Amino acid sequence: MKIMGNDAIIPNDQNAEGASKAQVPQAGSTPAPLEADIGDILKGVKLPERRIETSAPQSQYDTTLADPERAMPKPLQSPEAAPSSSEGGIVSLHTLKDDLQHVVQTNKISYVRAVALEEERRQKREVVAAPKRDRRLLTRFVLTGLLVGIGVLALLAVFFVQQERSNPQSGIVRQEILFAEQTVQFPIDNQAPGDLKRTIASARTAGSLTLGAILQIIPVRNVETEEGEVPVPVTSSEFFAALGARAPEGLVRALGDSFFFGIHTVDENAPIMIIPVVSYERALAGMRDWEELMNADLEPIFTQLPTQKLAENLVTERSFDDMVIRNYDVRALKDDAGVVQLYYSFPTRNVLIIAESQFSFAEILGRLRADRRL
Repeated sequence: MKIMGNDAIIPNDQNAEGASKAQVPQAGSTPAPLEADIGDILKGVKLPERRIETSAPQSQYDTTLADPERAMPKPLQSPEAAPSSSEGGIVSLHTLKDDLQHVVQTNKISYVRAVALEEERRQKREVVAAPKRDRRLLTRFVLTGLLVGIGVLALLAVFFVQQERSNPQSGIVRQEILFAEQTVQFPIDNQAPGDLKRTIASARTAGSLTLGAILQIIPVRNVETEEGEVPVPVTSSEFFAALGARAPEGLVRALGDSFFFGIHTVDENAPIMIIPVVSYERALAGMRDWEELMNADLEPIFTQLPTQKLAENLVTERSFDDMVIRNYDVRALKDDAGVVQLYYSFPTRNVLIIAESQFSFAEILGRLRADRRL
């Protein structure tokens, strides 16, 4: 008997052919005694168990900043390796925790140090951004305050203008006929015509206006009201009566109630008068009739000239002559040297101008055009 590698016993005296026939039973035949012996031997043999040695479990310490029960985020995958949405994959988000982990791994610092550095950077950004926000808020407050202030001033201006128009005293300052740089009131109550004219004439020498400026003189009367005495501007007819002027009645009725009287500073302080015209034909005829007495009635406000003049060794009556100033027809009274001392003109059918200096005529026309009244 020969002992094999697997503890099987095979008889020696069997040849190879007999052994092969004994190992392969024929169909329908009974098992050979040798096969039964091999089976019994294998049942008795106890094979050793295979053991897989495992290393002892190592202690792990969680250094994450978040909840330890929360799963760590998976590392970012490349676009080729990342699962597509059609396959049902979920792409993780890149969070501040990932940044901190990257800093810790790259710079070899602790999580506490990384968090401290991040907090320091955040505070610096807030400190830099805070002054910018403060400046923007301050600018908004300043602009809002300016707009509110301008609105309040505009409302106050409108209020005062309406009060002046509704108040009887508002008529004191009259500039609807001609613009003037300064305005003064001049009471004419209980004054004789001569005293009144001399007081007005004194304004020619006492004036201190700049060159080209106009001072408006508003003749007023004191009127008794429930609130006391109120100065009210006089009409053109009342002003002529106060001056003792002998203007024809037709002329007075042909002129409007409002008028402008003032002093224009040019080569001298020259008086000017602008009166709206109601009836041009009657006003023109009335001025022609008043020419003979006009200079005497208006002196010393206007320069007084002798009633007679000497021309070619002949004494004649001084009279108004026709002339043209600024392409407008003018009736002028000249002195012996040929200088105009008093003139009047109707630049339009609605305006009468009485003045002394030719420079005043040009200034009056310019201001009337600027106010679209000419």
